[in-house]
Amino acid sequence: MWSCTTQSVLTNQKIRRKVHRISPLSSNHNTLPLDSTANKSSLSTGISMAQSEKAEEILEKPHLTEEQAGQLVETLYGLKVTSLKPLDSYDDLNFYVKVDGPAAWAHGYTLKVMNGTDSKNGDLIEAQNQMMTFLADRGFPVPRIVPNLQGADMSLEQLLKKDNGSTSHNIVRLLTYLPGTVYHNVPVTKRLAYDAGAFLAKIHEALRDFSHPALHRPEFVWSLKCLPSLENYLHCLKEERHKDINKEIIQAFREKVLSRMDDLPQGVMHGDFNDLNVLVEEDPVTPSEYRVCGLLDYGDAIVNPYVFDLAIALMYFMSVVKDPITFGGHLVAGFESVRPLTPAEWDVLYYCVVARASQSYVLGRYTASIHPQNTEYLMVTAGSVWKFIDMWWQTPKEEIYKQWRDIQKSVGTQSD
Repeated sequence: MWSCTTQSVLTNQKIRRKVHRISPLSSNHNTLPLDSTANKSSLSTGISMAQSEKAEEILEKPHLTEEQAGQLVETLYGLKVTSLKPLDSYDDLNFYVKVDGPAAWAHGYTLKVMNGTDSKNGDLIEAQNQMMTFLADRGFPVPRIVPNLQGADMSLEQLLKKDNGSTSHNIVRLLTYLPGTVYHNVPVTKRLAYDAGAFLAKIHEALRDFSHPALHRPEFVWSLKCLPSLENYLHCLKEERHKDINKEIIQAFREKVLSRMDDLPQGVMHGDFNDLNVLVEEDPVTPSEYRVCGLLDYGDAIVNPYVFDLAIALMYFMSVVKDPITFGGHLVAGFESVRPLTPAEWDVLYYCVVARASQSYVLGRYTASIHPQNTEYLMVTAGSVWKFIDMWWQTPKEEIYKQWRDIQKSVGTQSD
C-alpha cells in the first residue's frame, strides 16, 4: 500500500557503515531505540544489520529537524504530537513520538524516515511490513504498522537534500513502540536463554504460512548463503592465521552446508535475532527472572534455511556471556522444546554458527579499512569476535554437541 506526497526537508549522503557495536557496561533498562523499528537501546558485539544488499553500497541518509519530523507526523497521520525525541540511528532517521488523543497507543510510536538507498526497494519494505502484521495478527509481540491518512502502510516522500538543493525520495513509516527492555541490558540466565530459543522456534512455526517474493534476496551480503563472497574481503585481514582460519571456515561451509541446501527446511526467517532485537520483561511470578516479550527490526528478513536463523541467534547470544557453550545449549534446548531439529540441521548447525561469526569479523575489518575514523572501536570489537571464532573452531563439533545433549537431558529431567 502506497501514498505519495511531497515535503521539503533535508538529507545528506554517506557511505553505508556495517559497524561493530560495542557493549557498554551500564544497564539502563529504559533507554530508547538504536537503529530499529522500535526499541534497540545499546551497543553490542556484532555488526549492525541493515537492508542494503552489498557492503560497499552508498547511502543517502535523510536529515530532518525535530520540528519537521513533528509536522510530518501531523500531516501524514493526523496525530497531535505532544513530544518527539530523536533516536540514534546509523542509516535512517528515527524519532520516538508521543501523541494526544483517545486512540493513541499508550507506549508511543517510532517514526522512521528511511535512507534514500533502501527507500528505492519499496517491495522489500512492504514485505517487512506484511511480515510484522502477519505476526502481530497471530498474537506475537511485534511492532504494528500505523496506517497514514491515506490508509497506506508507508509513504514515499520527496525530500530536499542538504548539500545541493536536489531532492531524494524517502520512505516514511510510523510503528507502535513496544514496552520492555532489550535482552542485552538484563542479567543473562539459562532460563532466559531457553525462553529465547523457544520464542524463535515459535516464530519459525508461524512463518511457515507466510511468504513474499521480495524476501528472496540472493545478493544480500548478510545472508549466510553468501558466505563465499567473504573471500573478496579477506585482503583486509593482516594476520595470516586469521586469513587461513577464515578460508577454512568458508571452505567448510561450502562443503558441509551449501552442498546440503535441499535437505534443510526453509522459509521466511527474521535474520537478526540478537540480544538487541529481543525485548524482555520481568516475570510476574518470579521477579528475579525475565521472559521474552517482543521482537524488533525486520530489516534482515529473508527466505533461507531456518537453521541459519538459529545459528545467527546462537552466535550473538553466546558472544555476550562468559560460558558460551553452556548458554548456547540452553537456547537450543528451548528451540527444540517447540520444534526438534532435523538430522540434516544438526549436521550443519556447527558450521553455520561460526560462519556468522566469520561474516561479522571479516566485514568488520573491511569496514575499518574504508572508514579509518572508526578503526579504534571496530578493532576492539573485532578482537572479541575473533576470540569467539578461535574458541569455536578449536572445539570439536562432537564435544559441543555432547554438552548440548547433556543440557537437554538435564532440562528435560527438571521439567518432568
